[in-house]
Amino acid sequence: MKKAFIFLFILFAAMATELQAQQVTVTTSVSDGVIIVENILARRSIRKYTPQQVSRQDLDIIMECAINAPSAMNKQPWQIRVVQNADLLAKIKDLGGNFHGAPTLIVIAKDKTNGSSDLDCGLLAQNIMLSAQALDLGTCALGSVARTLCTDKAKDVTAKLDLPANYEPVLCIALGHPDQSPDAKPRDAKKVKYID
Repeated sequence: MKKAFIFLFILFAAMATELQAQQVTVTTSVSDGVIIVENILARRSIRKYTPQQVSRQDLDIIMECAINAPSAMNKQPWQIRVVQNADLLAKIKDLGGNFHGAPTLIVIAKDKTNGSSDLDCGLLAQNIMLSAQALDLGTCALGSVARTLCTDKAKDVTAKLDLPANYEPVLCIALGHPDQSPDAKPRDAKKVKYID
């Protein structure tokens, strides 16, 4: 995000210089909208982290953003567990949960009685990943870890998450300080159709 901001600043400065040469006065500023778009486009799935733990202050900001996600009829059909306990993380890893060495694992559980909870939890997850990106933290969405936590062999471990009876893990997110800067993967713009 910092690189994108620097690029935008240089771009705006170059534009301003060119316009000044044409005797035109302009005011340059980066709008909040541009910053949000740049944040979305800069986010990558991170699969290598430093051992530095995520601070409670950063976690509080991320969780505040998470619970402000929209949900159908504002039911908020989610439970979130932020796991930084090394023993519990080791047990999840021993079950086959691969969270790429991240020091924090966020477990998002859905309300099994709510038909919109999958979608609502997805919206919450996106808020988590984008707010983490804004704080220069890395994330990786992990469906396989959530599926592992739903197996019979994981019952003892999942019990430590203290979820209500009608909730089950639907998605996990690895969270930490990134130790890599992967390039963007290709996106298929042909999957978007405009119907006028």
